[in-house]
Amino acid sequence: MKVVGIIAEYNPFHRGHEYQIRYAKETLGADYVVIAMSGDFVQRGAPALMEKHVRAEMALLGGADLVLEMPLQTATASAEGFAAGGVSLLDGLGVIDELCFGSECGDTEILMDVAEILVKEPSEYRNLLQQNLRAGMSFPAARSSALIGYIQEKIASGLNTLGTSSEHIELVLSSPNNILGIEYCKTLLRLNSRIIPHALLRKGSGYHDTDFSLLSDEKFPSASGIRNLMKKSEKAGQSADFSRLIPSASISGFLDSLEKGAWLSDSALDLPLHYKLLLESEETLQMYPDLSDALIRRILKSRNQYEGFSQFADLLKTRDITRSAICRSLVRIFLNQKTKAPGHIPYARVLGFRKSSAPLLSQIKKNSSIPLITKAADASSILDENALQLFHETCEASNLYEMLLCHKTGLSFIHEMKKPLRII
Repeated sequence: MKVVGIIAEYNPFHRGHEYQIRYAKETLGADYVVIAMSGDFVQRGAPALMEKHVRAEMALLGGADLVLEMPLQTATASAEGFAAGGVSLLDGLGVIDELCFGSECGDTEILMDVAEILVKEPSEYRNLLQQNLRAGMSFPAARSSALIGYIQEKIASGLNTLGTSSEHIELVLSSPNNILGIEYCKTLLRLNSRIIPHALLRKGSGYHDTDFSLLSDEKFPSASGIRNLMKKSEKAGQSADFSRLIPSASISGFLDSLEKGAWLSDSALDLPLHYKLLLESEETLQMYPDLSDALIRRILKSRNQYEGFSQFADLLKTRDITRSAICRSLVRIFLNQKTKAPGHIPYARVLGFRKSSAPLLSQIKKNSSIPLITKAADASSILDENALQLFHETCEASNLYEMLLCHKTGLSFIHEMKKPLRII
């Protein structure tokens, strides 16, 4: 059998995601598509739009065969940590043949070439990176500038092996999905994985585009645009038409959540985060991973000006601390998450699967180097101490998400351990 893996958030699952799964099956020839998906909190530093089991079911109805949950620590990490965790999870299954990911350039070779430079870190590149960091650049900006400078030096000396210009590389490095694709490739190289990367040209709206009037069968919406449309519709007290944005096979769960108000934006964190920040001190903030001394000082200095999650993130932003990094840090504080993102994911938790994927599950059980968890209650008997800590922190975060959701909707609270798999 041929198995293709996809690393995703599905925040929410939309027509572009359905297209990617269909592409994996029809063009890449996949018998099965396995999704490594973020849980109830996502990489940009926010609660997921909808609960993870709802999103998993939408993906299964949209063509996926198996949906696995990425641990919280990976799902809320930087692009590098997110990619490393997702690839590690899929690699650990022992059955994935290709990794299919969307990118703005759709050029797997270029992304792999750039990834190789970043993995090998030649001295010329490393020197440029350190110069940029000392100049006060944020790490993403410093790395991008160092790469471009390194390639320009190679072109000038006639030793460029990328087969492209520095201007093209600069364009590649300016797009979020290309950057994430490079991180996937880096992890594959570091793991010496048998998984082959495949960059799929992204067709659709810009990342933050909310104008869907020009959408066609070949142009897909952005998840960010859909989230913004939901916020605008709720604020205006009007309903919006999502039928052109969400696949018809998956839309029922989406509309059901919409009708119940069972979805969250970062504003759900406004009050509980403020309470949590008031309890923190310099000593306790230093216990959170990836919180710099500079950001700790800004949090403590500015917390009396706190009005809400988004406003506070804007207030904390500086030239050398990106807003997304700040949001991830604030989410970690809210969740009391003090465990670093692991480079190796030590288990695979199943959120849902298709009944027809029984042969796939059988092959995973034979070939996987990590345990497959289909029942949350079994985790304590099959995971070691470190893996169990990751699992419990992920479950605790989901319970907090459920608390926020129930507070908004008035629905009854369901503990994470009692939530059933979604089986299609």
